[in-house]
Amino acid sequence: MTDPSDEELAARYGLYASFDSPASPALVKYYGENPADEMARLLRLHGGPESNVLDIGCGAGQTLCWLAPLIGEVWGFEQDTALLASARRRVAAHGLDNVTLIEGTVAVPADVARLPEGHFDLAFSQRGPNLNAALLRALRPDAIFIQEFVGPLNGNHLGEIFGRRPITAGAAGDYRGLLGQYAELDLFPVSVKEYFFESFFRDAEHLALFLGRGLTLSNWRLPRRPYDPDRDRAALDLYARYNTTPAGIRVLAQRYIFALRRARVHYYPADSTL
Repeated sequence: MTDPSDEELAARYGLYASFDSPASPALVKYYGENPADEMARLLRLHGGPESNVLDIGCGAGQTLCWLAPLIGEVWGFEQDTALLASARRRVAAHGLDNVTLIEGTVAVPADVARLPEGHFDLAFSQRGPNLNAALLRALRPDAIFIQEFVGPLNGNHLGEIFGRRPITAGAAGDYRGLLGQYAELDLFPVSVKEYFFESFFRDAEHLALFLGRGLTLSNWRLPRRPYDPDRDRAALDLYARYNTTPAGIRVLAQRYIFALRRARVHYYPADSTL
């Protein structure tokens, strides 16, 4: 198999892997702060020249490469071989010598075991996997974890419109449930921010192109179901009918950004001294 170019990866994954492409929105309007700016601010705040940083789900390495010159070292962990190959090319093109890239899946303990134990004082996941107990062993006792968490079904409400939202308990991806899971790992939230923003598409064909890229209409609980013109065009036309604005077809999206530190979590603070 040949190594796909970034152009091919952009066509395949689009914004899911932080690639701009013809399927990207024609316009994005943020309500105040851009979540990407907040992620960058937090990484600069908690990372420094002596920091050892872990990028969980590093994708094609865009964030990893701009961060590497600012810190001691950074490791990227990624399960997709094509995206990891792109990250390797990007690291080489930037001449970075403080980057280590590992292919692996966070749900496979043997893969995670390849990370050095107690090594990282900062870890982050930008629209990637959640932190789990296996990954936690790689963090130092005083480590900070930063995550950009995508809201229900990749941060937009199109799942319900196109029949891709599973009707199961917790399927909405409530961030409070995730914070509860992190509390079980003794990860205490020091910052939680919620973002809403609007993406606009020129017409129905442009939106259909977007829906066919990456995992826009997919959910990890169910088999992948990309946009299908035969099945989904009627729903697309109906959505466009009610959501067309002078700026284009409007899609509301959602993100959360957490910063957590390792600390004992007291479930009943009044008894925290017990």
